[in-house]
Amino acid sequence: MLEDGEIIKRCQSGQMSLMDILIDRYKTDLYSLCMKLTRSGPDADDLFQDTWIRVMKRLDSYTPEYRFKTWLFAICMNRYRDLYRWRKRWWRRVRQIGTSEHSEGDLAAMEAPGPGPEQQVISEESRVAVREAIDKLEDAFRLPILLYYFQGLSIGEIGEVLGIPQGTVKTRLHGGREKLRAAMEDAGHGR
Repeated sequence: MLEDGEIIKRCQSGQMSLMDILIDRYKTDLYSLCMKLTRSGPDADDLFQDTWIRVMKRLDSYTPEYRFKTWLFAICMNRYRDLYRWRKRWWRRVRQIGTSEHSEGDLAAMEAPGPGPEQQVISEESRVAVREAIDKLEDAFRLPILLYYFQGLSIGEIGEVLGIPQGTVKTRLHGGREKLRAAMEDAGHGR
């Protein structure tokens, strides 16, 4: 089996057909991240596709000092942030015009995330409560939690993906866990 670095070297030298190997290797992890970020199947599909297009366009800038998965997730997170900023501006305009009967929260509530395998052990009620609590977190806390607990990235890798120091990642993970604990206790799902 070819290592990621070897595949990328060959792709950089023109053998782009090998990109299919990388896509097959990381499609499940990347799509899972896209679903957790967007909370919507169609949006996850768009983000997934857009990420791979960006990867192919920027493949020459990849350096082997980073794991490919970390680099891939960093591109995905940057694309997500761009999308989030665009939507935020769009919603602001819609509200100013007054043509929408729904708020951002109403629409986000309509988009129910799909259950992940790690959540099947928890009871249905608790699982839904945890997901809702995570969804309500600010991105500063939500993204490190998703990357750490659902994608299995290390503190260092999360720092690379988000472009923040490791100490900040630890602080945000701790703060996010505390906010989740408080939200679960408020919802009657204490320890």
